[in-house]
Amino acid sequence: MLNPIVFPFALMIGAITANLTELIRGDSKHWHPTLEIGSKTFTVAIIAYVVVWFALLVTAIHIGDSGFAAGFTIIGLFMAGLGGYQKLRATRFLNSNAQLWLYRLALPSFLASFTLIGYFA
Repeated sequence: MLNPIVFPFALMIGAITANLTELIRGDSKHWHPTLEIGSKTFTVAIIAYVVVWFALLVTAIHIGDSGFAAGFTIIGLFMAGLGGYQKLRATRFLNSNAQLWLYRLALPSFLASFTLIGYFA
């Protein structure tokens, strides 16, 4: 059984990944046309996008050692966060400054979330 404390972390990881997907595809310009992203911020966001897929796989495998359903639960919660963010078009609820800081803090929040999921699950 998976510890319920990890559920919000998995959902948050999915939502931030959906936000980064919009950045990579260029959809964020629709909601924030004046947002200028520097090269360092863009690089950190791309690194976070790459890290999330690797860390998700490693975390699901690590948690899956304790039970087959636990790994699928993490993947399912991640997909729920990803789909929910895209379905709600949640980018429209963030102003440009919050959006910029979300890109900057994506990598540390991913690493902290995956560490906590691995520790508590």
